Amino acid sequence: METKAAINNRKSTRAFLKQAVSKETVEELLNLAKQAPSWVNSQPEHVYAVSGEKLAELKRAYKAAAQSGQKGNPDIPVKSRAEWAEQGQSNMKEWNDNLPKVLGAKWAEIMGEHSAVLYNVPNLLILTLPKGYSDWSLYDLGAFGQNFITAATDKGLATMTAYQFIKYPKILRETLNIPDDEVVVIGIGFGHADPNDQMNKITSTRMPLEEFVTFED
Repeated sequence: METKAAINNRKSTRAFLKQAVSKETVEELLNLAKQAPSWVNSQPEHVYAVSGEKLAELKRAYKAAAQSGQKGNPDIPVKSRAEWAEQGQSNMKEWNDNLPKVLGAKWAEIMGEHSAVLYNVPNLLILTLPKGYSDWSLYDLGAFGQNFITAATDKGLATMTAYQFIKYPKILRETLNIPDDEVVVIGIGFGHADPNDQMNKITSTRMPLEEFVTFED
């Protein structure tokens, strides 16, 4: 697959088959991801590649936390949509308004059921940065994640970058032995998409260039 095709074919997948990705393939994808640009070659990221029984343990702990009414408390706080800039709010509303058209009247319930089981991902990456990281490192980590996602798409794999994976950092630290001097930033689930699940029919649009690009000649 050409780079252009991999970028265009990428989408957020919200329902996965049980088939896990081999360690060899994960290592190949991570080796590609690490070629991302990095501020003064600092390479600040740490990656936890989770699968098998350890991932099952994590899912059980997340489910128990949710059932007990525990609220998410990510290391990087989540802002209310009302606090976002107008452009972001408009785009989020458009996406949200499309959900009932795809999933029906019970869309919120369906979304909740899938997120509660972490979308059944068979493989998961948890990406962290050291405490006290430079703001520039957030760009580095984003570039690393995008390289991984593009490489995974090129392999015919599906991906999902989601808050749901990192909403309980205390559980992540206990389950994956993540030290306190690392900040949990984001999680990327990946594997093979379930072609029969309606959740994977959710799509999103991107703004035309004239709405966010200024050309200066």
